Amino acid sequence: MKRWVPLLVGALMVPASVTAFGFSVYGKELETALSSSPAAPAVLAGPVPVSDFVAPLRMEPAAPMLLSATVAQQAVRELFTSHSVKGITFAPGTASLVGRGEDVRRSLASVLRNATGSVTLIAHAWNGETASHRCDVLAMERAGLLRQYLAEQGVDRVVATRVIVDPTWGPPSDFGPQIDVLVN
Repeated sequence: MKRWVPLLVGALMVPASVTAFGFSVYGKELETALSSSPAAPAVLAGPVPVSDFVAPLRMEPAAPMLLSATVAQQAVRELFTSHSVKGITFAPGTASLVGRGEDVRRSLASVLRNATGSVTLIAHAWNGETASHRCDVLAMERAGLLRQYLAEQGVDRVVATRVIVDPTWGPPSDFGPQIDVLVN
């Protein structure tokens, strides 16, 4: 095996040296064969005139597709249906989101950001949700928090709010009191 190592090294080195030699010899021939091309690039006598300059085009992001009020309302309904809720749900007695409230709220902002028309938030509270029996104040707090979130997410239209105090507690499948969304 030791006798074959010099042969293997020689087999690798010989083609490399032949290639280098070939380029040095034939490079001269290639240079003379291509001598019809100019030997040096043309040098400009002065600066390039500004009138010859073409400014690059700026690519603006595509304008978002605006949704009519009818299409936006349908998108809101489909959003609630896909999350199996009637609206944005809150824990009873609090202004904290519950269930899929955060996901629904985030998706709602993306729908309303491109909607035309006015938006009304109808905040529900269940009678007896608070010890003070001021459920209307709790519902208004929920609506205010949602309206603030939507404004922070780029929903730049005036969002109206309404408060409804439901006389009875909803069934357990309702996940809690909710805010309905109307797009007109």
